[in-house]
Amino acid sequence: MGISKVQHYVPQFLLRNFGNGKKDQIWVYDKSSDRAFPTNAKNVASESRFYDFEVEGEQASLEPWLSDLENHAKSVISTILQADSLIALTDGQRHTLASFLAVQLTRTKTFREEWNSLPRILREHLEKSGAQVAPGSQAEQLLRQVTENESKEQTARIILGAPATYSATLLAKDWVLAATTRRHPFVLSDNPLVRQNMNSRSHRGNLGLATEGIEIYFPLSPTRALALWCPTISGLVHRAANSLTRRHGDVPATSAFGPHGLLSLSHALLSGRPAQYSPENVDNFNSLQVAWSERYVFSSIDDFALAKEMLTNNPELRRGPRSKIVG
Repeated sequence: MGISKVQHYVPQFLLRNFGNGKKDQIWVYDKSSDRAFPTNAKNVASESRFYDFEVEGEQASLEPWLSDLENHAKSVISTILQADSLIALTDGQRHTLASFLAVQLTRTKTFREEWNSLPRILREHLEKSGAQVAPGSQAEQLLRQVTENESKEQTARIILGAPATYSATLLAKDWVLAATTRRHPFVLSDNPLVRQNMNSRSHRGNLGLATEGIEIYFPLSPTRALALWCPTISGLVHRAANSLTRRHGDVPATSAFGPHGLLSLSHALLSGRPAQYSPENVDNFNSLQVAWSERYVFSSIDDFALAKEMLTNNPELRRGPRSKIVG
């Protein structure tokens, strides 16, 4: 009773941050059809009864719990955007936002599709390797295709446990407030918590939250985003900035070494103030949103040239990311 039928896997308040006007019109790019169109923020990143399921004959839903978490996270994100700083966040607010991000990692359409595909991937791997699965064994039970209700129940348990599983790891990162302009805005996708790792010592594809060198990004608005970096990255930034200062004196962030250079970035890490991103930084950020998205990319403006170029060069990106067994 009272539970919304249309349930969003990207919160409406976040989608509205990217909307325009009183009707919260947002531009949408559909990777699968190569089509862009405007719509109201309430109409996207949602499905009917997405978080509703049945347990032992009783109806259950994650929607009320998610709505409560979203309300708390919305307040924290509003604090960041109004202050234009991370420094004002209390420990409690950081924990709230970390819990929200942990849940966002696991609540999406992409996560559920990946979860549903795991039995098939494992079966194909075993068949390729020639391994036999004994009839009636626990392995056979794990490899069977689950029903829609089983999938919803299983992923609901993961979502509920996500704060305990991932929050501490997210809080251990160095948080940066990334900034751009409305002329070259950040975009949002239907799978918005994205990752990359440029660490040459990490094997390719190692994108675990606790991996050395990991970078985690999350859009907050067209002009602000949250970056969570492995402390090894921040350490490199500070050491390089200190080296510049020793050689050239106390160079202001607006000098030739800034505003997109190491000094301004080091200052942003220490102060919580925004780190101004260059157009190249913004393109990298937006490319991650496109690559990690299941199907849709959202923007405050009708410009999806980057997404179209990426899909032309890499048609496999038209589908959302899926786990693979290597070897």
